[in-house]
Amino acid sequence: MKSNRLTGIFLLMVPPLIFLVYIYLLFASRLDLLLIKLTIVGTVGIIVSVFIWIGYTMISTSNPNEITDDNI
Repeated sequence: MKSNRLTGIFLLMVPPLIFLVYIYLLFASRLDLLLIKLTIVGTVGIIVSVFIWIGYTMISTSNPNEITDDNI
């Protein structure tokens, strides 16, 4: 139970800090264009990975109710 509370505190505190650092780097530094490019590349990579995962799952999972000539 204690580790769940610590995980909850971590998830409550760290993401807003990461977001504040992101905002600072985006608006108050010279890394703005690089940060935008990295954000776009990361987002597209995640979306493509989800599609690859869905495709792999569709290929590798057999349908137990598949209609065959024996069932007709």
